[in-house]
Amino acid sequence: MRSNETYMQLAIDVAVLSKNTGGVAIGAVLIDSQTGEVVAKGESMVGLTKDPTAHAEINCIRTASQILGTDDLYNLTLFSTLEPCHMCLSASAWARITKVYFGAYKKDVNESLFDIKGDFSDEREGGRMNLRENLSMKVTGGILEEECAGLLINYYDPHHHDKQ
Repeated sequence: MRSNETYMQLAIDVAVLSKNTGGVAIGAVLIDSQTGEVVAKGESMVGLTKDPTAHAEINCIRTASQILGTDDLYNLTLFSTLEPCHMCLSASAWARITKVYFGAYKKDVNESLFDIKGDFSDEREGGRMNLRENLSMKVTGGILEEECAGLLINYYDPHHHDKQ
């Protein structure tokens, strides 16, 4: 097994690819928790596909499920360059992914990247996620935080509407 930083660097590489192909600079990878092998990669393709669910984590989960032929990704660990949104955190729970690592925190980037305001933390919320069979999810942020935040330094979604 390589270090968390090594796996996050792989997610950063995917984020750069995403940006270079017209997506948002967010990347995710799913790693086999036992072998350390990369199972799937996912780019943020919302704008390109006109699909609001085409987040990097969702695309990564979809790819892994297709490759493995199952919706049970219990033995995989997710690395994402950005703190997952509610949808992506829930999708991880439905896939039974027990470990999620992310780079940049919500506070590090433009708020138009998130669907929630105020004090919300995936690190706290992960422990409340129901993975079925009484499993708990462990969410850890801040892996290569500065590098991951730097990917989105100039990001602003002009289509984001103020929710006040």
